[in-house]
Amino acid sequence: MRPAEALRERDWLIPASAMTAGLGLAALLLMPVAGYDQIPDYFSRFLNWLNFMFVGVVILAVIQMVRLKKAGISSPIAHLKAILLEKSTFLLAAVAGAMLGGIDMLFFMWIKPELTAVAPFWADTLLANADHALFGTDPWRLFQGMDLTTHASAYSFLWAVAVMGTTVWLLAQRPSAARSASLIAYFAIWSLFGTIGQYFLSSAGPIFYQRVGLGDRFAELSGNIPEVTQTVSGYLWNFHSTHTLGVGAGISAMPSLHIATVAWIALAFYGQRSKLTPLAILFALYMWAMSVALGWHYAVDGVVGAAGAIACLALSSAWLKRRRTAPDAVLVVAAQ
Repeated sequence: MRPAEALRERDWLIPASAMTAGLGLAALLLMPVAGYDQIPDYFSRFLNWLNFMFVGVVILAVIQMVRLKKAGISSPIAHLKAILLEKSTFLLAAVAGAMLGGIDMLFFMWIKPELTAVAPFWADTLLANADHALFGTDPWRLFQGMDLTTHASAYSFLWAVAVMGTTVWLLAQRPSAARSASLIAYFAIWSLFGTIGQYFLSSAGPIFYQRVGLGDRFAELSGNIPEVTQTVSGYLWNFHSTHTLGVGAGISAMPSLHIATVAWIALAFYGQRSKLTPLAILFALYMWAMSVALGWHYAVDGVVGAAGAIACLALSSAWLKRRRTAPDAVLVVAAQ
């Protein structure tokens, strides 16, 4: 890897590591304040993340070998091996980034219920009223009568696959300012935007509106959402009501990180000038619609989530632009 490319990897890897470590430290320090005394066991979830990453790497390797074969390379495996050895620094950075991505997400799952404990829900009525003002009704009613069974399963599964798949794909791209900015933005969404937003606009979401004692405004919603969503919401409420930590625990509507991350996916594809950008945008809009239809979020949660993703990317790009004028960057370019 050329010196400039090595500098690109350091540009995103250092802030990603710092934000991940900072989020983990914040979760640890917040435990006694929030009234928790046992660190949850997230090891199995981290293994699941690594398994998904491995599958993604295998798929990318197969695609690359097919391309090499079509290009007339007699031994694609040997050629690919030589490329990997040549780019060992790039690969190490990519592996580190993949592991950090999983750890950062798990740290957010850890701190999420703690934030609710120190900043109880207060913004639900405000957000519900904002939705009503924008749509002329509570927007979940726009989907009333639809069979959402398939969509309920897709909402979580497709989201997880899309986030992990995009992370692997982005890490495999050629080092560039756009790639570095997208990677920094990913960690900023989880570590900074999500936590700060949840703290200041603590809210449970329509599906929990009645359970947090705010009245029966969304009572009819339960008859419109499928059993799988009811089961998951019951799982989350059990952790919340018993004040325990666990895998996937934590309730937070604003901002929607489901939508922030799918907006990030669209931005990442756009930054790489991918032909899949329109599909990624449609996917983000679909996830936003389902987040409302299934009662997980107010519509404004998704709007703020997408805006947060854009802001994180803009700030990351601006930070990188300033770094390009730093003395070490100038020295590396001069040495080429």
